Amino acid sequence: MKLLASCQASAALDSEVLAGASLPSLLLMEDASLRLWDALEPIARDLGAGGSGCLAVLSGAGNNAGDALALLRHARFAGLRDLVVILGRDDPGDSARTHLASLRALGVEILSWASEPAACVSALARSVLIVDGLAGTGLRGALHGDLAAIVAAANNSSVPIAAIDLPSGLGDGFEAGHPLIRARWTLSIGPLKTPLYFPGSRSACGEIIPVGRIFPVDVPAKESAVLLEEGDLWALLRQHGPETYKGARGKLAVFAGAIGSTGAASLASRAALGAGAGYVALFAEAAVLSVLSSRLESVMVRPAPIEAGAIEAAAWDVLLAGPGWGLGPANKAALMRILDTGMPAVLDADAISLYRELHDEGFAAKGPLILTPHPGEFAALTGLSIGEALANPPAILAKAAAKFGAVIAFKSHVTWIASPEGKLSVWDGMESGLATAGSGDVLAGLAGGLLASRAAACAGSLGMDEAYNAARAAVISHGLAGRRARARLGWFEASALIGEAAMLLGSGTRA
Repeated sequence: MKLLASCQASAALDSEVLAGASLPSLLLMEDASLRLWDALEPIARDLGAGGSGCLAVLSGAGNNAGDALALLRHARFAGLRDLVVILGRDDPGDSARTHLASLRALGVEILSWASEPAACVSALARSVLIVDGLAGTGLRGALHGDLAAIVAAANNSSVPIAAIDLPSGLGDGFEAGHPLIRARWTLSIGPLKTPLYFPGSRSACGEIIPVGRIFPVDVPAKESAVLLEEGDLWALLRQHGPETYKGARGKLAVFAGAIGSTGAASLASRAALGAGAGYVALFAEAAVLSVLSSRLESVMVRPAPIEAGAIEAAAWDVLLAGPGWGLGPANKAALMRILDTGMPAVLDADAISLYRELHDEGFAAKGPLILTPHPGEFAALTGLSIGEALANPPAILAKAAAKFGAVIAFKSHVTWIASPEGKLSVWDGMESGLATAGSGDVLAGLAGGLLASRAAACAGSLGMDEAYNAARAAVISHGLAGRRARARLGWFEASALIGEAAMLLGSGTRA
C-alpha cells in the first residue's frame, strides 16, 4: 500500500520539513526540480526536445511554478536550446522569481499571456512537450482568468503535457466542471496526492509517475487514504490449511435472480465459490429455478422462502443479496428480516436500493455490511448527481459509510472503499475490459465469498474491519482478474473473470 496525502497535508509536510531542517525553500525546490528533470528527460528527448523540438513551460505562481522553472534550467544545462516560458502570472512569487531571473540570464524565451497571448499560442503550437506548472497543491477553488485561458489553450494544442505534482485545476476541492489540464503524464512528488485518483478527473492525470527522495522518509504526511497495490492482496486473505472442509471455508446464502436476470444470479454465485466459499446456496423465485439449476452444478438452487424467517441465520455465515433480484415489497421485507438477525451481508444492485429505502424508514442492519454501488447507485444512495459523485469521493464517501453503517466499495474505473470509521482505500483500476455487463455481479460474488470465508474463520465474531478487508480483497482480485483476462482474451465476457479470480485467490500465485 502507498500513502496518499491530501493537498493540505502535503503543504503542511513541506512547511514541517523546511522548519525542521532549517532549510530555505530554494534548496528544497532545487532538490525537487532535479528529481523531476531526471523523470522527465527521457520523455522529453523521446519526443524530440533537444533536437528540433521546443520544450514549453507553463508558469503560474508559488512552489509549483518554481519547480517548473528550475526544471527548465536543468533542461538548458542538459543541452536543450529551444525552450520557452509562458507566464500565467508575470510575477511568480519569491522563490520562483529567482529561477525566472536565471532563465532570463540564460537567454530562454519568456512570454507573458497577459500581454502577448497570440505569441503564447504560437509557442504552444510549435512545442513537442508542455510542462504544466500553473497551479499546484495550494489551489483553492477553480482556476479563472488567464490561468483558465492557458489551460484551454494547452488542451486545445494537442501537444502532450506533463504536469508537475497535479494537473493544474485539480485539488482537494475539485468539482465537476472546473477547468483542468489534461496531462499525458503526471510527475507526482511523493507522497502521492489523493486528488490524482478522483474518478472524474483520473484520465486527466495520464500516467502517474511517482517522484521520490525529496522529503525525509521518517517525516510522513498525515494519511488521507491508501493506494492499494497488487501485492497487498495476499495479506488480506484468510488462509486455509490442507485439513479444511467446506463448512470451514464459509457458507453463503445468495438472494438473487428473477425473470430476465438469471445471469446476474449465476455470475454472483459462481464468483463466490471462486473466492473460496465452501458452500453456496442460491434462493430464487420459482419461475427461474429450472434455468438456474441447469447452469449451476456446484451451487444449491432453492426456492426463495415466502417468509425470510424460514432461513435459519445460524445456518449461514454471510448473506449476499441483490444481483438481478428485483425491487418488489416481498424482497424488501425479506431483506429487512434477514439483516435484523445480525448476519453479515453484502448488498449489490437492487438490494442497495431496498436498503436505502429501509434506512430512510429508520431501519439499520445489525451486522457488518458491505455495499457495492456503481456510480448511478451511489448517486441515488447519496442524493448527488453522478458527476458530483465521481468528482471528489473523499468528500462524500466516508460520510455515506458512516451514515449507512456500512463498508462502501464505490466501484468505477477507480474504485474507492470506505469504512464507517472513516478509513479510505483506492484501487486504480483503469481497465476498460471490466466495463462489461455482469462485471459488478462478479465483484459482489467475490466480496460475498471472501466475507463468508472470514466469517467462518472468526467463528461468529466478525467485525467491520473484517468486512473492510474483505471488500478490499474483492476489489483487488476483481481488478487483477480483469487485467489477466484482457491480456489473455482481449475483450471478454464477465464469466471469464471468475476463473482468473479463482486462480489468484486459490493458488497463492501472484499475478
